[in-house]
Amino acid sequence: MMQQCFMFIDTGNGWTPVNDSTKDIAALDSFTIDWGSDGIDEQPEPAVMSFTIRDRTGRLAGQALTLAGMKVVVQFSNQPRWMDLTPAMGSWHDLRIPIDSLHKTYSPDSPDSPDSPDSPSETMFAGTVSTGGSIEPASDGGWLLKLSATSRMAIWKRLQSQGPTDTAAKWNGAHWIGTPSARLKEMNRRASAQGAPEAQLDGLALPSSVAPYTSSDHPSQLDLLHRLTVGPRLPQWHEVYDGATSSLRPLFLADPIAVHLSTDGRLNVLTDGETRYALSASDIEASTDLSIPEPLTQVVINAKRVKSDNGKLSFDDVEITMGDQHRLPSQLTATQKSLTIDSDMLAIDDSGGVWNSGATSNVSDTDRANVAQWLESHDLRMVQDPVTFNSTRIDPARLPWLYKASPSGPFIIVKAKASALTGSDGRPAFTGPITTIGGTLSYRWRNGKPTLTQEATLAALRPLLTKQITWTDLPTLSWQQLDLHICDLSMIQIIDTSSPTAEKEGTQ
Repeated sequence: MMQQCFMFIDTGNGWTPVNDSTKDIAALDSFTIDWGSDGIDEQPEPAVMSFTIRDRTGRLAGQALTLAGMKVVVQFSNQPRWMDLTPAMGSWHDLRIPIDSLHKTYSPDSPDSPDSPDSPSETMFAGTVSTGGSIEPASDGGWLLKLSATSRMAIWKRLQSQGPTDTAAKWNGAHWIGTPSARLKEMNRRASAQGAPEAQLDGLALPSSVAPYTSSDHPSQLDLLHRLTVGPRLPQWHEVYDGATSSLRPLFLADPIAVHLSTDGRLNVLTDGETRYALSASDIEASTDLSIPEPLTQVVINAKRVKSDNGKLSFDDVEITMGDQHRLPSQLTATQKSLTIDSDMLAIDDSGGVWNSGATSNVSDTDRANVAQWLESHDLRMVQDPVTFNSTRIDPARLPWLYKASPSGPFIIVKAKASALTGSDGRPAFTGPITTIGGTLSYRWRNGKPTLTQEATLAALRPLLTKQITWTDLPTLSWQQLDLHICDLSMIQIIDTSSPTAEKEGTQ
């Protein structure tokens, strides 16, 4: 049994825990959170949470008309440490519960308390209550408030005022003039002023120059962010939560992921310094049917070219095409299918020296080779769609990254019926690094017990394939002890040398 989820609300007087009956506010009954993207070809929308709270006293119900804009945070508890337990629980020798059940007795502090950076609580969602909703009498007394909230990424969609300008005649009234770094800094400044998250590049390189916009064109800041950062790493921008705050961060769909083999013969990946052992398919709710992706044969970036007419600058589109470099089977390339993305990157300067506001950018040979490998991996890998992670099988306290309204980061699923499938390249057609890119989180009480599920949309990630291991590279285990298929060996890049100390996260 998982621990219940915790909701905090702020009606203007600081954070109040909805679950705390001593506060006599309300009780969290259920919620669903729709987040992320349905595919790699689209950027995520702001997350939307629909939730029901049980108001016993009528206090919130009476204020329903003024709840719009109320801040909301939803959390669950990771494994707490002794220092996180409250004095009311007594000393450790007073406790009569198993150590692995401590998280079920822990209630998080306020999400913006001074200790929150070190808190074992994990934030699933943070946002503000939207307008609308409904109120109805509860069968057992009190009221049921059915409301919705939107993540703060939505503010980036609403911000679309004029950008920085320049009085020089060559700009002809254009706005959002300036360097790429200055544009990002200004967008973050405006977002912060409205209480919205700031965008963090996480090592993503910006282009040398970007084209401005005409005086009649006012894109949202979210669109500006997407177009500013387009590149061969294929960043997908998600909102990532931390306590009561959040930030916008890129998920790099085309970056390679190194697959490890532990000394006891288990596949794993290293994510944010954490070793993630492969999940067993028996712990996941999914159809045995597999999604066969529509083949992509090239990635096309619609970049910008600058021209000059009588000293005034104008801009049009220019395509930068990155193909498969003959990696794909010929039958897949008979018909071209492109992943096309729009960019403000300045790629060609035909202004005759009038531009003079920064260098042009393009993609390197290394970038093209990486995209070709990503196209091969995308077209020759299958994923289950969708899959459901259920707290009755996988406790959120053990694998919190599966139960958030933000990408999980790389992980692997093994022991599925499809794990034995081998592709035309001799590599696994199913097994390999994947990540969640969207989904629906659902929380409800069943037979007096809380249940949390994540129906997730998965995307296949590109395994790093720079080495080819041999039998002699494997740990000192017999082949019978390697719970792998022959094709799995082709994607292993790193043999771990130290014995694993983490729990076996692939089984329950």
